[in-house]
Amino acid sequence: MKLLQASEEQLRQHYRDLREKPFYGGLIKYMSSGPIVAMVWQGLDVVKTARKMLGETNPADSLPGTIRGDYCIEECDSRQ
Repeated sequence: MKLLQASEEQLRQHYRDLREKPFYGGLIKYMSSGPIVAMVWQGLDVVKTARKMLGETNPADSLPGTIRGDYCIEECDSRQ
């Protein structure tokens, strides 16, 4: 786990699968607006487990006990 400021190029590479989505530009702008916590996770079913821990993308739909359910106040509007 590492706190860092991701460059726009790093973010464009990381989110390359989303480049055709209408929110892509806003996502890159938002993610480059401050530091991020970068992590490498490994293990059996790690993506499935991580998604359960994080909660739904919309914090209002996230269950208590998930990161978003416990700590997110509002959904980021990446269209700004």
